Amino acid sequence: MKNKTKTDLARLLDIRALHLDRLNPFVLMLSGVVSMVILLVLLFAGGTSQQANDATLKRAKLTMGQVSGVVQNLRRALENQKVQELALIASTDPDKLSKLQQYVVGLIPDLIEIHLFKSELETLRASDLEPSGYAVLEMLLTAAESGLAPAQIHGQGAKAYLTMAARIGDEASPAAYLMAKVKPGILVQAFETSMSKPGDFALDQYNGRFKSTMISDLEPTLTSSERLVWLPIPTALFRLGVVQGIGATSSMGVLRPLFFIMGLILLALGAMLKLRPPQVTVELKEDPVKVELLSDSVGLIDVPAAPQAPKQSGIDLGDGLGAIELPDLGFNLEKIGMPRKKVLPPVELVESIFRAYDIRGVVGKTLDADVARQVGQVVGSLALEQDAGPVVVARDGRDSGPDLIDGMIEGISSTGCDVVDIGAVPTGVLYFAAYELGDGTGVMVTGSHNPPDYNGFKMLIGGVTWAGDQITDIYRRIQSGNIRVGRGNVSQQDMLARYREKIAADIQLQRPLKVVADCGNGIGGVCAADVLRDIGAEVITLFDEVDGTFPNHHPDPSEPENLKDLIEAVRLMGADIGVAFDGDADRLGVVTSDGEIIYSDRLMMLFAQDVLSRVPDSTIIYDVKCTGHLHHVIEAAGGKAMMYKTGHSLIKNKMKEVDAPFAGEMSGHFFFKERWYGFDCGIYSAARLLEILAADDREAQDVLGSLPNSVSTPELKLQMTEGENHAFVTQMQEKAQFPDAKITTIDGVRADFSDGWGLVRASNTTPILVLRFDADSEAALQRIKDVFRQQMLAINDQLTLPF
Repeated sequence: MKNKTKTDLARLLDIRALHLDRLNPFVLMLSGVVSMVILLVLLFAGGTSQQANDATLKRAKLTMGQVSGVVQNLRRALENQKVQELALIASTDPDKLSKLQQYVVGLIPDLIEIHLFKSELETLRASDLEPSGYAVLEMLLTAAESGLAPAQIHGQGAKAYLTMAARIGDEASPAAYLMAKVKPGILVQAFETSMSKPGDFALDQYNGRFKSTMISDLEPTLTSSERLVWLPIPTALFRLGVVQGIGATSSMGVLRPLFFIMGLILLALGAMLKLRPPQVTVELKEDPVKVELLSDSVGLIDVPAAPQAPKQSGIDLGDGLGAIELPDLGFNLEKIGMPRKKVLPPVELVESIFRAYDIRGVVGKTLDADVARQVGQVVGSLALEQDAGPVVVARDGRDSGPDLIDGMIEGISSTGCDVVDIGAVPTGVLYFAAYELGDGTGVMVTGSHNPPDYNGFKMLIGGVTWAGDQITDIYRRIQSGNIRVGRGNVSQQDMLARYREKIAADIQLQRPLKVVADCGNGIGGVCAADVLRDIGAEVITLFDEVDGTFPNHHPDPSEPENLKDLIEAVRLMGADIGVAFDGDADRLGVVTSDGEIIYSDRLMMLFAQDVLSRVPDSTIIYDVKCTGHLHHVIEAAGGKAMMYKTGHSLIKNKMKEVDAPFAGEMSGHFFFKERWYGFDCGIYSAARLLEILAADDREAQDVLGSLPNSVSTPELKLQMTEGENHAFVTQMQEKAQFPDAKITTIDGVRADFSDGWGLVRASNTTPILVLRFDADSEAALQRIKDVFRQQMLAINDQLTLPF
């Protein structure tokens, strides 16, 4: 019996049933195009206004950093461990209050006085606390509840003071409440001097209930198309008012999506009418089944008979209409132009991501959570075999980090090895935790300084950083299936406080330094400024909001282009020095107050001299990209200079082998074994640098400027295909001729002449050649470049050299 039915699909696509076929498709599509053109005009019109707004917000971050610095200095003084101990003693012995005040004055030079209130706040009355009795009482109650009351200004005119209060003792049984009064001028001065011109911004105090109070007389003058946007200052009742353009921006916020939606609808309707898809009719016969396309027919398809109890099959049209349920007729629907919904396959494990120093790939192409799980299985197995657990894991701020670290934890724990997850922290904190919580075993999920779509794993097992064959062995072990099986315990622990305390207990600046710290939206933003403030520096932050897309600049301080914002901020703020960190904050970049970039090989001179002053006759290691002057500085300071291969993993392992107290790389990795653990941490390196500069009576710029210098290039890079760079270097080592130079081939080809040197090596992380040249004069530099150019083009005359 013939049973002819018209499917929901046919009814849905029947244009005539909706009477839409009466419309002219060309008119609809033209209207859609017009809507899109209007949208583009609106976007262009709003672009200039938005750029101005963005530029103002960028300047506002500097001012916020200055104001916030005053607040955070006050907070740190109240939370200082010694202050808390003295306040606890003074709460029972009032005679000790003067000693407490004397100590706090050392931390806050502009202190007016301190007050210590007993814990029984319910006995206090506002009238007993005049002036500003109610405000003081409310602040103390906030400190009782939260541990710290936000900074605020009480009083007016000559009687005004900046204040903050903190709880002394445990929350369950507080011993007292400490309140500090500070001259408000330091806050106003920080605000007014940070602006490029008076009236750039406004600063007020607002508690959310009463009318706000302006703190500075310098206020912006607004036009009819401008408004103030208020940005809160952390741990304070203060707000920064930033001028932002309105008018076109606010109206276009509504019009843009309206024209976009209208344009899409009109274009879609016009396209549907123009294309007019066929009606689909399915005829079910007892045998055989025939499928006929009644409009624009392509013929009949004979297929096997339908089963007795047909299943429901979802078909995704791939055109935004969603999935429509049709009977499963027992034949391939793709043959009649109805593809099923595709499911993306998992990433295939490839050997190319297992590199010389770490594992690194592109997320979604060569790296995903399943790859992380497989790597974790090997790491867990290795940790168990070496009795080196638990494995501490952490990640940087990239968007792919949470998924990858979940996969890593799953893999490690599935072997029976315990895991400690310390969250999103810099690589230096991961290394620190690996030693503090266990036997030096950890995995850092990070893409370092690579673009946002990259990520990877740095691995430390039993105090040894995995590199070279150890990393490629992980791939082979995954392939062989030689994996342990068990159920490990997974725990979480916060290590940032311990990390900060460890550094601050060892380093305190002999004199304050004003520092601008550029975190590049990397993970260093979670603690870099705090660490430097803990040791006594005044810190202004740049781009300390963690953002895995790196919206302001690429997080690689070895590239001069990425230091432009820092150089400008140091100049505007009148800072002593500027420091910059990469994506996972294990590298450091430095600029002086006059805008000079101090390259890492010159910083190594300063670090080596300092370390050798305490451990003379020690070996100091540096990589092949460093200046020839470094060798002489190390020997003059009483040390033994050793040049070695580039690579953080390789350098760290060489340090262990020769028991070196310090090593460094041109890329900005510095490794301190003296007074530290021997791993690279950009934040700790910055603290050691500030310690050296603060101990010298000269200006920071003069100290750094006195280091031997030469005419040099930054790292130059020549893009190649995967593997081509290593093959080229092999040919250079075999064929290149440098008759007047000393040749070193431990990592590429380095030729040292009497007046300079040149280097070409293959990067182990990306398919590029890395080149650098250094000489005593411009003429010598050019001559060395010419020699290398001749030798490189003799091997491949198609190269486009970057010098």
